[in-house]
Amino acid sequence: MAIGTWFATEFDEPVPARDLPAVFTSGGDAEVLVADRMTRGVAILGRVQGDSGAVVLKVRTEGRPVRVRVNLHVDSATQAAWSRVASPARGVRELPRLVLVRAQGTDRAAVLISRQRGRVRMVEAHAWVEFDLGPQEWGEDHLLVIELAEATPPQWAATAFSPLAAVGVRVNEVELTAIEQTDPPTGSRRLTGAPAQLAGLVSAGGLVGARGRGEGSARSRFVVVNAAGTEVRCRLRIETATTPPAAFRQPSRAFLRRKRGQTVLKALRVARRGAGYALFEASPFTRVPHADDLVVRAANLRDGADCRVRATTRAADVFDVTVERASPGPVLIGVAEPDQSRRRVSDLACRVVEVAW
Repeated sequence: MAIGTWFATEFDEPVPARDLPAVFTSGGDAEVLVADRMTRGVAILGRVQGDSGAVVLKVRTEGRPVRVRVNLHVDSATQAAWSRVASPARGVRELPRLVLVRAQGTDRAAVLISRQRGRVRMVEAHAWVEFDLGPQEWGEDHLLVIELAEATPPQWAATAFSPLAAVGVRVNEVELTAIEQTDPPTGSRRLTGAPAQLAGLVSAGGLVGARGRGEGSARSRFVVVNAAGTEVRCRLRIETATTPPAAFRQPSRAFLRRKRGQTVLKALRVARRGAGYALFEASPFTRVPHADDLVVRAANLRDGADCRVRATTRAADVFDVTVERASPGPVLIGVAEPDQSRRRVSDLACRVVEVAW
């Protein structure tokens, strides 16, 4: 039985499949058949409203392999939607989001999205995921099922990421193009930090800007690697970043939910962010630690197994991390200090200089 027959009724008219190349930018398109736990958008595909969300697209591939590219986005409405579901306690920080992307029921890639703390407001973050689907992965009904869910981090990083990470995440667009083959190209490849993030090979918190083209400041001490190959090398630069602000909380009192109360709360949040940024810049305790003093770990997000890691110092704040994995899947790389209780006004962060595989 084809997957599409599970959702059909006798009142439904058949929807023609969209031909390749195809770009889905609106949840109101006829070829967007199902939005499960996802609110459809007009200028975007949709926004996840549960602990996971899925969208079903109807595309005609004609037996050709397809490259799928998904654009994810975290903004202020994302944090507001998350706070309604998670109900964070007072003082809880806004942590990075570790999101897993599935297609046709199989884990394809993972992304790390973290909003950047600005002087006045939180800067939005964009992330991309790119993967290939073979002809055998498409059924006779021409349906593509893309799902966003919370990834399960390893035990040593369990408290470093936001719970219910997929709640509120925007799916701006899904682009599908036909390719010649699904086999990865032979030989080694190398990309610098921002192009690698734009291609979906690595994820270090997301890109910033109106279209997500700028790299912005480093925000997290974690990096997700989606590049193929049993051995992947990342060159990381160690930096410091401001501590994340308190998570947005839905007001419990009625007068705070009114327009005037919301204006006051927004002014208080802006003042706290500006004060935190000023304290970070003025503090003498935000110096970057030496690369030799850091601990580097890695784990496969698909099966949770730890990966073998080798770190080679190139400079005081730059080192190469080589990760060897036994099975395919996205890899989470984490950098930490042995004594994490020293920092107060700043957090450790790393920037991807280049990635090779």
